[in-house]
Amino acid sequence: MAGTIREYRDSSTDKVIGFAHEVTKGRTMRGQWFYCDDDAAKRYVWFHSVRDLVQRAVEDDRIDVVDLGPSGSDAFTELKQKYGFESIVDWPAAADYSGDFIYEDGQNEAESMGQDMMQRMIDNLMRQQAR
Repeated sequence: MAGTIREYRDSSTDKVIGFAHEVTKGRTMRGQWFYCDDDAAKRYVWFHSVRDLVQRAVEDDRIDVVDLGPSGSDAFTELKQKYGFESIVDWPAAADYSGDFIYEDGQNEAESMGQDMMQRMIDNLMRQQAR
């Protein structure tokens, strides 16, 4: 799988309140954020996610650009700009996606486990939904 899913949980209930899908390709690290419901969106976890994404990019000499993905609204574009992210329409001119995907150490080793891995993933999802 290309990229990493980072879950963010409520500290008292352990319920997933949002997640980020992050992919590193070429010299660009891209993060997209998803809240699980409207209540979770009020917790501002996005800021923590962006801070961590930018920190990892700064620490990685292979990365030049952080792409936060499409905003979906003018208000969100303005929010990104308020915190120093430039709104760019022509991303290929600013972000180099031309290289290979960059994986975390050992990230895809489990993919060779085939059907057993798929069944474990389904089992884990079912356990999480039961919480």
